[in-house]
Amino acid sequence: MNSERRAVALTTALSAIEALADAKGWDAYPALLGLIDTSTHTGRESLDVEELPIHTSVWQLHSMPEGRIRLPYWVGLSAITQSLVNEKVADLRRWTHAQSGPLVAMAFLGEGLDTSDAGRRAAAARGLPAEPDGIPVRALTAFDIDGRVHQTVRMRGAATTTTLVLNSPTSHMQASIIPACLWRLLTAARA
Repeated sequence: MNSERRAVALTTALSAIEALADAKGWDAYPALLGLIDTSTHTGRESLDVEELPIHTSVWQLHSMPEGRIRLPYWVGLSAITQSLVNEKVADLRRWTHAQSGPLVAMAFLGEGLDTSDAGRRAAAARGLPAEPDGIPVRALTAFDIDGRVHQTVRMRGAATTTTLVLNSPTSHMQASIIPACLWRLLTAARA
């Protein structure tokens, strides 16, 4: 699958993943996903999505005892990344080689709060309430082998998503926590 077709296939797959997450409802644990090019096995251009087997206890770090502090899910993603690209890199590579084709992207699906003024304005434009702590959002971010960053975001209560594909993400975007983790995982898994 060439780069342009891969970009379209990834956008389609990510939209389907988010739609499935939306159908399941909110307050779900995050998921770390691998997107696999299964074209050689299916005879047509297609992607398979496989969730990495991350124990839910890692994501439960999000809610600290006594409920006073809520850590963002990217804290867990950072810890998982650190482990998988270092001491558990052999496990990550075994998982990758067990798939039905080459790994072409890593994705992270998680919920959080958008505390930006732009997020509040976007919520207001959609008639959605802006909670004091921020706007609840579900974001699906992916980094692919062509260096693109894909992101699909849904505000809680919104009927539609906002999708963005950056063909040439800035160095600032690439260095932000979630894309940087996904790139490190993708690179380690494919080595």
